[in-house]
Amino acid sequence: MTDIAPAPQSTVALPTLVEAWKVAEALSRAQLVPDHFKGKPADCLLALQIADDLRCTPFQVMHNMYLVSGKPGFSSKFAIAMANQRGPFTGPIEWSIAGEGGSLSVTAFGDLASTGNRVAMTADMAMARAEKWTKNAKYQSMPEIMLRYRSAAFLIRMYCPEVLMGALTFEEHQDLRYAEARPVDEERAAEAASVVDALNEDIKELPAAVADDKEDPDVRHSARIMEDGDE
Repeated sequence: MTDIAPAPQSTVALPTLVEAWKVAEALSRAQLVPDHFKGKPADCLLALQIADDLRCTPFQVMHNMYLVSGKPGFSSKFAIAMANQRGPFTGPIEWSIAGEGGSLSVTAFGDLASTGNRVAMTADMAMARAEKWTKNAKYQSMPEIMLRYRSAAFLIRMYCPEVLMGALTFEEHQDLRYAEARPVDEERAAEAASVVDALNEDIKELPAAVADDKEDPDVRHSARIMEDGDE
């Protein structure tokens, strides 16, 4: 007689999921949650799951997760805080600064608790220009902060990827959006300019045409009577 293998057990505990959904619905109605979670219990449920994976509170996740062009990302500050608390380093991430202006370079580094070795990742303005991140005006107004965020994201992604779980930081999303933005096609811009010039020329002729049309009201009235009589 052939033994029948038992049916595999579900990995999702239904009562737990039902309870989580109730919590997600409650969160979606809360005034303290960010706007992109309000009225969206399904997104709140995912935030609950992410918070459980990261071993932090839903409030922390929801206030540090953003949508950029429909893609989720964490704030760099949150990613750095998580790496400092739960990463493989003996202490918090630190930075060293070199150069200034167009030659500014920022290196994020930390010491691995397992080996004591120092690991580091660098981001600089040359990289920012090459990758077209400098289209983002923040690289002119606060370049050191932006390079700190980028170098830390590199370090976290390389040595403790579980912090970001494959997601980009909000600042990385912004840089990609600016880098991928296409300039207006020059030929189309020239064509549009010629159309505008033609319209401007037509507008210049309008005052004279309007002035010619301003004949005596009595004359126009007499003309209408004559036309009506012809009919």
